[in-house]
Amino acid sequence: MGRQSSGSERHDVTDLVDSIVSRGLATGATDIHFEPVDAGLLVRLRIDGQLIDFESIPSRLSENVVSRLKVLASLLTYRLDIPQEGSLRWEGDPADPKAVGTDLRVATFPTIRGERAVIRVFHGTPQLQGLDSLGLTGDQVDLLRAAVAQPAGLIVVSGPAGSGKTTTLYAMIRDLRDRHVGRSVITLEDPVEQRIDRVTQIQINPYGELSYERCMRSLLRQDPQVILLGEVRDSRTAAIAIEAALTGHLILTTVHSGDPAETVVRFLEMGIASYQLVSAITVVCSQRLLRKTCSDCAGSSAGDCSRCLGTGYAGRTAVAQAIRIDEPTRALILRHPTVSDLREALKDQGPDLNERAAALVTQHVTDEAEIARVVGTSLEAVSPQQSASSQQEADR
Repeated sequence: MGRQSSGSERHDVTDLVDSIVSRGLATGATDIHFEPVDAGLLVRLRIDGQLIDFESIPSRLSENVVSRLKVLASLLTYRLDIPQEGSLRWEGDPADPKAVGTDLRVATFPTIRGERAVIRVFHGTPQLQGLDSLGLTGDQVDLLRAAVAQPAGLIVVSGPAGSGKTTTLYAMIRDLRDRHVGRSVITLEDPVEQRIDRVTQIQINPYGELSYERCMRSLLRQDPQVILLGEVRDSRTAAIAIEAALTGHLILTTVHSGDPAETVVRFLEMGIASYQLVSAITVVCSQRLLRKTCSDCAGSSAGDCSRCLGTGYAGRTAVAQAIRIDEPTRALILRHPTVSDLREALKDQGPDLNERAAALVTQHVTDEAEIARVVGTSLEAVSPQQSASSQQEADR
């Protein structure tokens, strides 16, 4: 049995949770962690992809704080031994004219020190971005715009978790909706992260009956022209996505892979016939998110900077390698190339991720430490000629 709490303490916990969530949202955090420690709960915020300690909650309030989160998300407060997930709509302060409703997802998990809770934030309208504001180069934006203007084909955005793939897909869908009025657009997502007007959005349950595979087969009878498929996770989903692209639909999706060469080979490894892949796939955009150096403190006095909360970074930008599947590339794919062979051939289409990241350091957008953390390759591995080529590409 949990410890009984007084009405006054419950009121304090309600105010405390409201304050933490409101302040966390104000910082632009994408996740709010309530992590059990020996002294109670440690609240940490994920800002620009990094976790930052935010507040400590004493142990006497820990259980009631997690219970309050469960109540808000319509979870079972008496079950402390199982993981649970729920959601809620956070409306913010009614007295604040700038307050915007925000969708939150709450997930709890039992640990040896008590329950751990994480709030995932799905930011509302002010956070929505267009293709021009993601940090992609002008040539990359033009390539993606041309791709979504096509009546059919497969467009793949790849990268590791947290690299902004879904944000880029949303930006493409909004661009398509605004520039090509009259096309039927349907999304299949797990979960729906942003609500888009004039787009049919479906939240699937990959572990229930409403799976990606089942939805895709049924959706083809709903007269769609454009389908956003949240993620290709297995060979069955990949096969359906390819089939839909080959039968006259425009498919936008994501894959967890490193760069364009790895993405193409990943589809081949999932059993997609090379002749089908080259007929369907049109563009692959592989990206990462890099934190930008804080313009207020420039890293010199980061510990005292209120904008970056002492991290030395504020905001993020995408760095990407976007390639078009042209005839030479199709011919190579038909021969089932290795990743290294395909990667070498794609150099003709411009700088890779490392070279584009090097250009951002030259422009003082970010620094070498951030590139080493995210991209994983030291700038020393990029030759001066490559760096100069990347700089010229970024300037265009």
